[in-house]
Amino acid sequence: MMNTTFLPFNRHLAAALLFLGTFAAHADLTLTATDEQQINALVDRWNDVLNRAENAQPQSLYADQVEWFGKTLPAQQVIANSQAFLAKNQQYQQSIISTLTIQPVEESDDRVMVRFVKSAGLEAFKEKNYPAELQLTKTPAGWRIVSETDAVTRANQNKEVYAGVIKGKFDGKSTSYAWMSDADPRTGGACTEETDCDCTLWNSDPDVKPVKISQCLVGRMETLPGLDDSGRDRVVAFPEWWTSAMRVVYVYDIQQKQWIKTMPGFSMNINLQETATAADLIKRDPQHPGQVKVTQATFDEVAQEATTEEVSQTLLTLK
Repeated sequence: MMNTTFLPFNRHLAAALLFLGTFAAHADLTLTATDEQQINALVDRWNDVLNRAENAQPQSLYADQVEWFGKTLPAQQVIANSQAFLAKNQQYQQSIISTLTIQPVEESDDRVMVRFVKSAGLEAFKEKNYPAELQLTKTPAGWRIVSETDAVTRANQNKEVYAGVIKGKFDGKSTSYAWMSDADPRTGGACTEETDCDCTLWNSDPDVKPVKISQCLVGRMETLPGLDDSGRDRVVAFPEWWTSAMRVVYVYDIQQKQWIKTMPGFSMNINLQETATAADLIKRDPQHPGQVKVTQATFDEVAQEATTEEVSQTLLTLK
């Protein structure tokens, strides 16, 4: 199982970068509305190439060197690999099923990250959802792809580094992947401190529809097994927010092919419970089957300090 106990992503640094303006991606890289249109058009062309669209031109997609699913290759090798894959897998098809989120790459002066969810598969009716990731840079010839992968591949390539994806039997039967994305609910674009932000919880099974979590920035997620005898692993999500040490923790599983919030969200304090894992906060109650003991954070108004308390919660089971 992948290690998911790393500290949350530093959203304050991201906020500082995004604060430069609605389309600001970096101090040395400012995106215009035209840039965003061109980036969307590039992703459409990339999708057309992989779907064998008539007159699709892969030569206009890539920079000279590309980080392609963990390997650095020249553009022509990436194109050759893709063409060989499509020739071997005639039934392969994919579709983009979410909006594109375009954000700066923090470690770079000239790259933007484009994240979206695609549905893809080698056979009809056997497609899976994937959290796709393309990194782009602007060249004299226009925007070009410099990195292509997906978060599931990154997670499987390096299980010691949290890639934002977790794996488990969330329905108690089949292994699947889960991840979260976030976006401004009005525009579908990147979130800033000046906008609302909602998260979406996804599953690799396309029959499990994504579910929204309001007022949320993507944080870490953990797989928590063994809370009852159902065989279902639980997704424990630790969303971020721009301000405040108090956060809400959410617990989900899959029942009847849908995400179910199996208990009410509860508060944690990231200063008081900085190193707490899902297993620290949520424990099976051996005396009461179907119930769990939750260590949640509260704020003492009189003492003006955060404390913790243990409460009992009943796991929701659909009949």
